[in-house]
Amino acid sequence: MARKGNPRHKHGKRRDSPRRRGGAKEQLRRRGFTIEWEPDRQQVLRALARHDEPVGLGQLAEAIGLNQKEAVHALGRELRELKLAGEVMEVRPGRFLVAGTGGEFPVVIEPDQEHGLVARFSNTRVLPIHPRHRLGAREGDQALAMYDGHDHAMLTKVLRRSGRETCGTLIFVHNRPQFIPDNRKEGQLLVVNPVQELRENFRVGDRVIGEVVREGNDFAIRLDRALDESSPEVADFTQVCLTYSLPGAFPPEVEAEAAAQPPAFDPSGRADLREDFIFTIDPETAKDFDDAISIEPLGNGGYRLGVHIADVSHFVRQDNPLDVEALERGTSIYLQNRVVPMLPEVLSNGLCSLRPEEDRYALSVFIDLDRRLRVRDVRPTESLIRSKHRLNYEQALAMIEDRATEDFDPQLVQTVRDCSALAQRLRTQREREGALNLYSVEHGFALDPEGAPIEVTREAGDVAHQLIEEFMLLANRCVARWLHDRGRCTIYRVHGEPDEKKLEFFAASLASYGITDVDVFSRFGLQAALRRLGEEPEAARLVLNFLCLRCFQKAVYSVENIGHHALAFPYYLHFTSPIRRYPDLQVHRLVKRELGVVGYEHSEDRYAYLDALARQCSYLEQRAVAAERDLHKIKASRYLHERIGDVFAGVVTGVARHGLYVQLLETGFDGLIPMRALSDDFYQYDPERMVLVGRSTGRVLGIGHLCDVQVVAVDIGRAEVDLAFA
Repeated sequence: MARKGNPRHKHGKRRDSPRRRGGAKEQLRRRGFTIEWEPDRQQVLRALARHDEPVGLGQLAEAIGLNQKEAVHALGRELRELKLAGEVMEVRPGRFLVAGTGGEFPVVIEPDQEHGLVARFSNTRVLPIHPRHRLGAREGDQALAMYDGHDHAMLTKVLRRSGRETCGTLIFVHNRPQFIPDNRKEGQLLVVNPVQELRENFRVGDRVIGEVVREGNDFAIRLDRALDESSPEVADFTQVCLTYSLPGAFPPEVEAEAAAQPPAFDPSGRADLREDFIFTIDPETAKDFDDAISIEPLGNGGYRLGVHIADVSHFVRQDNPLDVEALERGTSIYLQNRVVPMLPEVLSNGLCSLRPEEDRYALSVFIDLDRRLRVRDVRPTESLIRSKHRLNYEQALAMIEDRATEDFDPQLVQTVRDCSALAQRLRTQREREGALNLYSVEHGFALDPEGAPIEVTREAGDVAHQLIEEFMLLANRCVARWLHDRGRCTIYRVHGEPDEKKLEFFAASLASYGITDVDVFSRFGLQAALRRLGEEPEAARLVLNFLCLRCFQKAVYSVENIGHHALAFPYYLHFTSPIRRYPDLQVHRLVKRELGVVGYEHSEDRYAYLDALARQCSYLEQRAVAAERDLHKIKASRYLHERIGDVFAGVVTGVARHGLYVQLLETGFDGLIPMRALSDDFYQYDPERMVLVGRSTGRVLGIGHLCDVQVVAVDIGRAEVDLAFA
C-alpha cells in the first residue's frame, strides 16, 4: 500500500524516503512549516518502550509532549522510518511497538531452497521457520516471530498476508482506486488493476474479492470478482472466511492420518472406569462431547469429583501431520450453523467424542473435596470410560427444577441434582473469594435453509450451564496448581488487573446512575457493585456490566503466571476442551509427561517454545472471536434489513463525536444514531463526560440512556445500521 509520506512513481518504484532527502523536519520546512521539534530516534524509541500495548500516533505524541500539528506529522514520518529500519513494528495499522517487545520481532517471510520458508529479521538475521509454527504464512508475508532457542523462528502473529484472497469494498480517493478490507485493522490497500479493467467490471461501492500482492515494501490488491450475494449462507460464510483467512478443508494427508486411527480401545495401562456412573451435559446441537463428569460422596461429608476429558493427545501426537494442522488452526471456530474445526470430523465427532454407551479414552482428574469444599487431593490419570447418559442443558435444568416430563433413570436424576447443589456451593465459594461474575446475554439467530436469519435466540447462564461451568473451572485450576507444584513449565490462562483510568470512568458512570456507595477500585467493592447491578433493569445492567468489562484486559495464554483476576484464581489454565482448543491439548501432553506415560517424555516444555506457542494461540483465539462476532453482525444486519422502519427498545452503549451507539435489546446489536439524525438541537461532544450536550436545550445524551429507536438504513456488507430516535 502506498502510504502518504512514502509516495511512488507511476512505474511502482519507491521514491527516496524523507530521511534520505534531508529528514522529516527538512521536508516540512520545504513546505513552509516551522516546527520546534527535531525527530529524535532514541527519544521516540524510549517513549514507545514505556508501553506494553500497541500505541497510536496521538498517544505517542502526547507521551513525548508534542502538540503542534506539524510536529506530529514529523513524528509520523519518523515512525515510518523506524519501521523500515526494523526498529519499530506496526502490529496493526497505526499501532506501534518497539521491536522485541515481549520477545517478538517483525519478520518478512522469504523463500529458501533448503528450508522452504525462512524468516528475515530486521537485523538481517535469517532463521528457518519451525515446521509446526508457520501459521499458514507464505512468501512475502509480514509477521511477528520469536526465537525458539534452537535456531528456529516461531511465528506468533501474521500481520499482513500476501498471495491470499480477501474481501472488502471498492472506493476512490482523489481519483485513485482504493480497497477497504472488511477487516478494518488491515488498513486501506491500493488497487493495482488497470483503470479500464475496473471501469468494465466494477463499480464504486461494490463488494469485491481480490488477491493481496506485494508492492515494494508495502501491500496492494488485485481485484478479481464481485462477492456473490445470491445465497446469504454462502455469501456470509465466504465473506468471514476471506476476511480472516480462516482455514478451509483439511489437507489429504491429515484426513488420511485421522482415518487410519484404530477404532479399538484397549484398557491396558489405564484406569478402567467403564462401570462408573459417568455422563455428559452439552447443548442440544452439540456433536462433539469432550467432557464428562462423575461424583462420589466421601465419608467425611465431602465429595470425589471426577472430570473426564477426551484424550485427544492419544491420537494427535506431537509433530505428526494432525498436530501440525491443529496448531495452525489453534481453535475451532463456530460460525452460526457452521464450524471450522480444529480436528477432522472422524476424531472430533467420532473417536474423541465421549458418546454414550461407547468406550472412549479419557484423561481423568479426580478431585477430593472436604465438607468445606477445600481441595484435599488432585489425581490425574489416563482412563477408559463409557458414558452412561448424554443430556442436554434443557433436560438437566428440568431435573434440577423437578419438572422433568421424560422417564429418566432415577439414579441419573438424583446425581444431576447432587451435582447442581455442589456446583452452586462452589460458585458461592468463588464469590466469597472475590470472583467477578459479569451479567451477559448471548444472542444468536435461527436461520432458514438459505442462511437468512428469521428469529432471534437468547441464551443466559442458568443453573444447568453453571453446573458444568463450575466443575470445569475447578478442574482447570486444580490441574494448573498440580503442574505448578511439580515445577512444570506450562501454558496458563491469565487475566490482568483492570485499568485504573477506565475504572474511574466506570465509577463516574455508576455515580451518574445513582450508585455512589461502592469502591470499584477494590476487588470486593467491584463485586458489590456488580451485585447491585443484578437488581437493576436489564438495559442498565447490560450497559454498566459492559462498561465494567471494558476496564479489563483480555484473557490470554501465557507462560508467565499472573493469575486470573476475574475468576480470583492464583493458578488457572485450560485443560477441559482439547477437541477445540490447542492449549488444552498441549497441557494434556505436559500432564502425561509428568505422570511418566510412555511416549510423552519428549513433550515440549521449554520456556521459549511454550512462550511463543502461548502467543500464537492467543492470536488464533482472537482471530476466531473476531470472525464469530463479525458473522453475528452480518446476520443481525440481514435481520434488521427486513425490518427497516420498525421501532426497537435500545440503550446507549457509546458516545462519539459522530453520534451515539445504541444496542438493540432484542438483537444485542449496536447501531449508530449519526449526529445528522439528532435534529431537535445542535449537540456538542463533551469528551470528559463522554456525553452529547444540546446547545439550546441542555439535553444530555450519554451511556445508559434508554430510548426507542427506529431502523433507518442497513448496509449488510459492512454490517452497519443507521438508527434514529423514534
